[in-house]
Amino acid sequence: MRIPELPFQLASQRDSSLRDRPLAFLAPEGGRLRVLWLVNGRARAEGLRPGDAMDPALAQVPGLRVLDPQPQTWWEAQSAFGDFLQDWSPQGQLGRMGEALVELGGTGRLFGPPKDAALRMRRELAQRYGWDGRGGLSASATAATFAARATRDLEEVPSGAEAAFLAPRPLAQLELAPRLGFRFRRLGLRLLGDLQPMPLPVLAQLMPPDEAPKLLAQVRGEDRPRLPLLAEPNERSTFRWRLEPPCLPEEIPLARWVLERLWSERRSPRKLFLAWWDLDGQPHRWNAPETDLLEPPLALAPLVRRAFLGLALRRLLVHRLELRLTWGLGQAVPLFQDDRSARLGRLERAMAGLRKRFPDAPVRPAWGGGH
Repeated sequence: MRIPELPFQLASQRDSSLRDRPLAFLAPEGGRLRVLWLVNGRARAEGLRPGDAMDPALAQVPGLRVLDPQPQTWWEAQSAFGDFLQDWSPQGQLGRMGEALVELGGTGRLFGPPKDAALRMRRELAQRYGWDGRGGLSASATAATFAARATRDLEEVPSGAEAAFLAPRPLAQLELAPRLGFRFRRLGLRLLGDLQPMPLPVLAQLMPPDEAPKLLAQVRGEDRPRLPLLAEPNERSTFRWRLEPPCLPEEIPLARWVLERLWSERRSPRKLFLAWWDLDGQPHRWNAPETDLLEPPLALAPLVRRAFLGLALRRLLVHRLELRLTWGLGQAVPLFQDDRSARLGRLERAMAGLRKRFPDAPVRPAWGGGH
């Protein structure tokens, strides 16, 4: 399944005047020279490409609309896409923004033949979210992916025809490592069909030997991967936050974000794992001690922020956060609970009642207005 240009579809849903016109998203990094980050198909047809300077692009295409990036909205849409796919199959894998592989084998008793199921998925995707989806059907994951990118509706690659279908496709669309792609171009290998007749020992001399069998199976349409489960285990949740523009650690309202995640689940945390990435790509990780998890959410959220600030000492901008939680039933409490934790526990119940009574009004603790 593929939702072409998902960020632009979301923008057009919010503002109908954006439909059927050239669009681009501005690069999130500031600077004196503002450049385009993402460009839709109509803008590409006018000759624009990602990385073009904004002012010359506006002069070249007078009807161009340049929009501010909203990666968090796109991430949430990708998550909703994954939730939608779980209604049709337990197995699948989310890929690039708006793309996913789904296993429809074995769902015939519920949804009929795979082609009928895929058509129904497209219709329901449009009805539920208003997204225009595409589909590609094949036993080969690579053939299904290329079919979904090539069609405007639904394309099926019959069994045994995968190699012929893939042969004219560019090798560059497999997203190979830059050095490997450069090596193939120098040897005149530009299409998937150029690699199909190559013996495995020969291909293994051109690239890392342990990766050669996988690539050969892809270009021949013989890859039949067993897809993982789409859903996380029932006792786990993962929340991702993309910061645009990137922020210094102390500017991130982390405690408020963590509190909202804790409040979104009726169960109580048993494990908490926080990961973040600096602007230069450096990853950082922190696991909450079990003693911290005994605190009520109103106390746990600022504890997470203090631990984050204690480790984020590089003074670099942070552009991405990830929170992973493992849940358990019932609130775990220490054997000897101090008065402050007991008071906060009682306050939690009062605030839960307020949130239920006033669902449209934000109910936050005093520190929620800041961090």
